Amino acid sequence: MLEVLWYIGGVLFIALGIGFSIGWHELGHLLPAKLFGIKVPRYMIGFGPTVWSRKRGETEYGVKAIPLGGYITMIGMYPPAKPGAKQRKGFGADSIQAARDAHSEHVGPGDENRMFYKLPIYKRIIIMFGGPFMNLFLGLVLTLTSLVGIGTYTRSTTVTEISQCVPSSFSKQVACTDADAVGPAKVAGLQAGDVVQSVNGQAVRNWDEITAYATSNPGEISLGVKRGTTELDLMITPAIVNRPVTTSEGKTLNQNVPFFGVVLEPIRQSQTLDKAFVYSANVIGSTFALIATLPVQVYEMVSGTIHGDQRNSNGPISIIGVGQVAGEIASDPAATLLDKLGSGLMMLASLNFALFAFNMIPLLPLDGGHIAGGIYEAIKKAIWRLRRKPNPGPADTALLMPITYVVSGLLIVLSLVLLVIDLINPVSLGL
Repeated sequence: MLEVLWYIGGVLFIALGIGFSIGWHELGHLLPAKLFGIKVPRYMIGFGPTVWSRKRGETEYGVKAIPLGGYITMIGMYPPAKPGAKQRKGFGADSIQAARDAHSEHVGPGDENRMFYKLPIYKRIIIMFGGPFMNLFLGLVLTLTSLVGIGTYTRSTTVTEISQCVPSSFSKQVACTDADAVGPAKVAGLQAGDVVQSVNGQAVRNWDEITAYATSNPGEISLGVKRGTTELDLMITPAIVNRPVTTSEGKTLNQNVPFFGVVLEPIRQSQTLDKAFVYSANVIGSTFALIATLPVQVYEMVSGTIHGDQRNSNGPISIIGVGQVAGEIASDPAATLLDKLGSGLMMLASLNFALFAFNMIPLLPLDGGHIAGGIYEAIKKAIWRLRRKPNPGPADTALLMPITYVVSGLLIVLSLVLLVIDLINPVSLGL
């Protein structure tokens, strides 16, 4: 029963975190829009029927029934058709005109100069980049809170056990044989209970620092060891072995690394700021890489689900899948409260990095599409000035509405496919 309650708590934690992240994103659009004098009739979290709303000034703030995103309404998102422009017919023409007329019911006397499209290009870009930036900022704050504030488990410098040999395999459990080399720690005289305080005179906080030093300085090194009340200097020559190593991106690679032959006590330790920023950069880079290969990833997920293959835990996931993972982590009886909180914060950080990266795709209706439109307009105006031609006016991004509908449709289909896969073949952490 207790595990069920923890599971529900984990799902609620991540659900509230996602809701906050969406609202925070839209706030990134709302604040600069109001600062620049744009009329904003609505600020909404979610889509569909309105669950709750309140009007403050000229803006209605509310929550809708389907929590899969959010939006703010700005008048004049698209410019009117240019005088003398050729009349279009069909669905494409209707969608273009609908985009131009959208939110026209909110335009009143005196609002003529409060249209989005009339802003200088840099202000429009600031408004559209504001949302992704807020997710990027929140992701960094959550990462720093978890890695620096709460910390992560790492190998301490306290030895709990000594390996008798250099194993012949690191991919499976094997017993020592007479043919195996004696473990470096055993040769050096290290014992269980020893605490390593320094390497070649340099103080160390954890075993990762010792490994990094040994990697950069191959050969014999000196370990400053505290054994009870006695301090010793022991010489050790780590063996260089090829073994699986998990990178910061979560990938497992075989690398040549120094092997000491010790089992170490795990310890929760605060990470440094630079490591937290490097981790964040790696997550963002991995997210962009995943987006670039998204069609292939989805195809492999669908194929794997059909054939009953195990799900790749590093692949794309729906909001349902995120909730499942959060519940599984929260209900793990072996995890402490700090473990669960740290994991939850890191999940929300990754989601915010994903929202940042996804919204930077230069396609409408995503924020990156509006930013790309502003950059295109700036380049076009610069070329027109160089050619001494009259100002061409704002870029008519309303003409891209047919493509926008296609992109929106594909995003809906993608969301549904991921949701179904998460229900049929959920990600399992094996806890």
